[in-house]
Amino acid sequence: MYEVKDGQRTLQFSGKKLGESSSYQRGSTRWIEFKLYRTDNGSYVLSRVGVSLVYHTAGCKLVERYGLQEQFAAELSDAALPCEECDPTPYVPYIFPEKHRYWAQVSDDAESVLDALYKYDNNGARYLTKVAQRLLEQASEFDQNIEQIYRIELIP
Repeated sequence: MYEVKDGQRTLQFSGKKLGESSSYQRGSTRWIEFKLYRTDNGSYVLSRVGVSLVYHTAGCKLVERYGLQEQFAAELSDAALPCEECDPTPYVPYIFPEKHRYWAQVSDDAESVLDALYKYDNNGARYLTKVAQRLLEQASEFDQNIEQIYRIELIP
């Protein structure tokens, strides 16, 4: 039984993990992690987690932008890193760690998975990030539908 989060919700299902990919690099303070599953009934579950190790002080503009006002922590993990803008020390009275951002999508077909992974630049051009490409490359080894939709694109 697998579990993935979608915001505050948890999706539970039986199936097979087709692949996973991360944009993490040594020294990263924030990165994205993808996982792709195929359920026993043939649906796809795409999971994305935005991971952050960064924490802030109460006056940092990012606390409001990221909606961190609702939480504060007296303790930080050993991996936590201070924001470069507000440069908090771990000893100030209120520390606001960034939260992991969970997103998941359930799709009936491989095309919807691919569509969810596409990004668009400022000119509207569609592209896949390297982390999305690595996920699809790995999943293509285990799922013929993903392989067909990823490797061959019909241009009208």
